[in-house]
Amino acid sequence: MRHIPNLLSFFRILLIPVFALLLTAERTLEAALVLAFSGLTDTLDGFLARRFDWISQLGKVLDPAADKLTQIAVSVLLSLRLRAYWPFFALLLCKEAVMLVIGGYLVRRQVRLNGAKWFGKLGTVMFYIVTTLLVFFPNMPQLLGMALLAVTTLCSLMAAILYVPEFVQYRRLLSGPGRAEESA
Repeated sequence: MRHIPNLLSFFRILLIPVFALLLTAERTLEAALVLAFSGLTDTLDGFLARRFDWISQLGKVLDPAADKLTQIAVSVLLSLRLRAYWPFFALLLCKEAVMLVIGGYLVRRQVRLNGAKWFGKLGTVMFYIVTTLLVFFPNMPQLLGMALLAVTTLCSLMAAILYVPEFVQYRRLLSGPGRAEESA
């Protein structure tokens, strides 16, 4: 039972090509449902992990990786499909790519991650809600779409900024006393 959160995260990764195929086939209702389901499984895996203490080191890597991969794929697909919104998706892509690289660096250096913070979760929830709406209502008024994406992008960028002190702390731990001797 304690592996359910990790299975849900892995399942979210498997949903990425399903979403892509549905969206490119113009099956927007089904694509929106897959994206919404992906967001729900993200919420569920976090809830189960915390509620039943099923938190694992694998989950601390797999869950954010599934989030980042989903957000990158959705941003690329929607920026190609909804060209008026590409600047927002470009910012989201850059943020997610940087976070993925930093997270990968920390994992590679065997840093034990503390897990997501509330501001990161807020950015992820906003992303899922707004992109699901954009997929489901591709003809929504452009001003409304831009306003929704502006708020989402702002939440996402603020989350990245709020994570900076944590990354700095991890970096200090990696280069602290004793680490230099270990790597010599």
